[in-house]
Amino acid sequence: SSGINAECPLRPGIVIPSYYDYVRIRNYFKKENLKFSQLSENSTNKQITNIRRDFAEGNVKYLLTTERFFFFKRYKLRKVEQVVFYECPVYAECYTHYLNMLTEEGALSTLLYNKLDGEKLVRVVGDEQCKQLINSQQSTHVLMSE
Repeated sequence: SSGINAECPLRPGIVIPSYYDYVRIRNYFKKENLKFSQLSENSTNKQITNIRRDFAEGNVKYLLTTERFFFFKRYKLRKVEQVVFYECPVYAECYTHYLNMLTEEGALSTLLYNKLDGEKLVRVVGDEQCKQLINSQQSTHVLMSE
């Protein structure tokens, strides 16, 4: 069994901009027999309704979604406890859209990025914050908002 279950007490929605990364992560979840659902731009309205319900009711621990799902469908998900951005979203509105879904107490967001993501990161956190994050020697940062 994978260590991913023990490390993730919250039910995350995982947003993946690249379709290739999405397929790779989906295949990993299948290989590890993790209980997950997936939403992409190719999902039918019926699939979306069923998956959104299952996730909100806690029947699904992980929800994988492509950034293109946001771009084309713009559905709001309920009961999102954590949003994990596998990399900086191409569209800053995607970041805001998913953060606005975090209505559960104790909800949090994680954004994975590297020093080469400056162009995308600046759209998400702004120029000044981006410079601080990219030039920092720390590998982890915590940004808080009220």
